Amino acid sequence: MDINIVFNVLTVFNILALLYSMLLIKRIGFHNFKRIKTYLSIIFTFYFCGFLYIEGYFIKHGFVDHSGTAVLVISTIATQTLVMILWIISRLLNHFLIIKKINNSYGILVSGNKSVTYTKSLSSKIELGVPFSFIKIKINNNKKLIDSSTDRIFGKVVSHAVLILKKTLKNKHLDFFHDNREIIIISYSTSKDELTHIATEMHDALMSPILMNEQHFLLQPIMGCVISTSKITTVEEIVKQADIACYKAKKLGLIIDFYRSTYTKSIHEEVEILNKLIYAIPNNEFELHYQPIVNSIDKTIHGYEALIRWPQEDGTMIPPDKFIKVAENNNYIKGITRWVVNQVTHDIAGFKRENLHPQVHINVSTLDLHDDDLYDQLFTLVRSQKLHPSDVILEVTESALMTDVDSAYLMLSKLSELGFYISIDDFGTGYSSLSLLRVLSFNQIKIDQSFIRNMSIGNSDYAIVASTIYLAHSLGCNVVAEGVEDKELFHELKELGCDYIQGYYISKPQEFTKMVHWSLKQVEREKQLVLA
Repeated sequence: MDINIVFNVLTVFNILALLYSMLLIKRIGFHNFKRIKTYLSIIFTFYFCGFLYIEGYFIKHGFVDHSGTAVLVISTIATQTLVMILWIISRLLNHFLIIKKINNSYGILVSGNKSVTYTKSLSSKIELGVPFSFIKIKINNNKKLIDSSTDRIFGKVVSHAVLILKKTLKNKHLDFFHDNREIIIISYSTSKDELTHIATEMHDALMSPILMNEQHFLLQPIMGCVISTSKITTVEEIVKQADIACYKAKKLGLIIDFYRSTYTKSIHEEVEILNKLIYAIPNNEFELHYQPIVNSIDKTIHGYEALIRWPQEDGTMIPPDKFIKVAENNNYIKGITRWVVNQVTHDIAGFKRENLHPQVHINVSTLDLHDDDLYDQLFTLVRSQKLHPSDVILEVTESALMTDVDSAYLMLSKLSELGFYISIDDFGTGYSSLSLLRVLSFNQIKIDQSFIRNMSIGNSDYAIVASTIYLAHSLGCNVVAEGVEDKELFHELKELGCDYIQGYYISKPQEFTKMVHWSLKQVEREKQLVLA
């Protein structure tokens, strides 16, 4: 056989071994030098054994002699080794040049799109296998920041915060990125002790109020950290994990929390909802649907309950029981309540233009009862829309009242004196229903649907509903039964003297325009019945 053919066969074998080595090193990452050394030792061992096998095969069949094979062995091994060494050196140089470039660029890095900037930086580190830590700093529910209508103020405050952090951590190699609501920091340390120390320094530096536009802003930073691992392959994964760590830090009252793979699916869902909530109000993503409440005697419309809905781009809805809970746990409920109040007062004016004069029920949370801004907003909006306070009924749950009875009493007393009606929602589900009636003054009691749906003559739920109606009337309150879904229940409640009925038997909740249309048809039917 021609010596050139043998050389070509060995060359192909060398190229395959070389390519496999390069791919393996790139996958491992250049910072893992021990692993590279181990893998290369194994590869060259198999390579040399394979080479000896090919050599023996050629000699056995008389293709080449020993001297020719020796020349081939020396030349091919030398060629492969040289190429491998040159390739590794070039990649290492490129690797350290990139790291140097990144390190030299630390400071405030802001672009029109924050995610593009740090995404590029993170992608490079993931690809090169550079060890790093990703820290996200969120502004912890600062009311002035959340309620501000301009991104310009956000930007100034957060930019100033980054300047403070840069000065505080000037001896650290950190990359800073920020938009108007959060700060991103990339560190080359993967030590939890060191990162905790950095987080403490940052927290202390940001706890002093920042003066901007003659206002003081207290940032109250919450931090979540993700330490890079070989399992992390995308930037999106890192960002989601940092959000979850922030959420846990807030929930546990920590300065910083490190993401753990043991965090449950429910936490992932809550964090996803929380991230969407931040932009839901500015983007006007919520809707109000109205469910009618009718008089049990003649089914005339008494009022509506305003029920918030949150449609998504894919056509689905995030259930209120999910996002309201997240909003309450993270102090976003105040912003949601303010949006609802603003929308309701606007819609009441719309109902009146159609010659409909309902009372509209608004749900109020525990945090709202501790917020003086709610009183001011209700007073201002009612006056601006030329409404009477009694057009609005504020529904407060028992759990909200029992959190701080004294604060609830003060707020509800002020609102009642102003002319707003107060209703206890979900009455009977708590442990202190009767004591609340003794301490606080209400206009209305809403019996929880859990009692209504299961009541039948003679059972305990029936007895509870009957006694509640009697008690409410004795105290001068009217009664609403919610969750009424069939004719039989409607008539049973009517016989017990329940004043008003709400539920799917009357109508499902509908958006404002459809509810106006439904109401006008209902009024027309009532007129026809009177004429008949």
